[in-house]
Amino acid sequence: MEPDAKTDPVTIFEEVWTFADRHYSFFEEKGIDWDAVYDEYRPDVRKDMNAVELFDLCADMLFQLRDGHVNLLSSFDRSRYWQWFLDSPENFYYSIIERNYFKNNQRYFGPLQVVGLPGGIVYAYYGSFGSTIGQGNLDNLISVLNQDNVNGLIIDVRNNGGGDPTNGRNIAARFTDEKVFVGTNFIKNGPGHEDFRSEKVYIEPHDGLRYSGDVVVLTNRKSYSATTYFAQYMKAINRVTLVGDTTGGGGGLPAFWDLPNGWLLRVSSTRFYSPEGNSIEPGVVPDIVAAMTEEGILEGRDDIIETAIELLREKK
Repeated sequence: MEPDAKTDPVTIFEEVWTFADRHYSFFEEKGIDWDAVYDEYRPDVRKDMNAVELFDLCADMLFQLRDGHVNLLSSFDRSRYWQWFLDSPENFYYSIIERNYFKNNQRYFGPLQVVGLPGGIVYAYYGSFGSTIGQGNLDNLISVLNQDNVNGLIIDVRNNGGGDPTNGRNIAARFTDEKVFVGTNFIKNGPGHEDFRSEKVYIEPHDGLRYSGDVVVLTNRKSYSATTYFAQYMKAINRVTLVGDTTGGGGGLPAFWDLPNGWLLRVSSTRFYSPEGNSIEPGVVPDIVAAMTEEGILEGRDDIIETAIELLREKK
């Protein structure tokens, strides 16, 4: 029988650092000297330190990666890096949408909340890519959009923290009539910091109902991970305009590792670049920058939605 895995602080620290060293994908892009980080934190590891002390030390080390996809999970805490949105304006208040745009008239197409706005504009809010959207849900949405009195669609993914990127691909496929190159995915395939294989990513048009009108996608800094991928997919499609704030990023899909003491570690292990060669890790920049105003908030108005409405009216 194999001996029990070591769970002493030195072993755990070494595994955390080594897994990140071999699998993390943004060392070069962010200019991080991971060896120097090791030299800074390793002297503080003591054989007699308790679990909380060790967890906090490892969390502080991982914080140096400046990545919302890097987490250490234990039974008593979860390390996190949230600066990607904490220093940015909120630019989203669901209560304003609920009270002044939905007005209890929305329909639920799976995870989508859909309502008609004045001027023949359809508004759809998607709160989490962790909630699966079925092809039947999308068929219902496209059927509504293809009515004669519809003049455009707003898809709101503000405060959508991500989930399954497949949902975003399925949505994007409904708004193109041709195969679209949306970016390049780089996937770790070796222990070196720049060991990657690459694959081009395309959106293929759905073989059923599609919409050929104008679409506006609303984003803010809390549009993260799979939502950032979705923003990039949609930005590459004609007739789609991004409005709002730069997304939160999260352009690396995570790899996971079970540590011998029961903790779980995850780090970003891929990189995604736009067709122009720009990394989406810092976020996808909107085509039109818009922000909510204090005056609008006090009056129950969402100025980002209003910007999208005005844009669609101009296009018509």
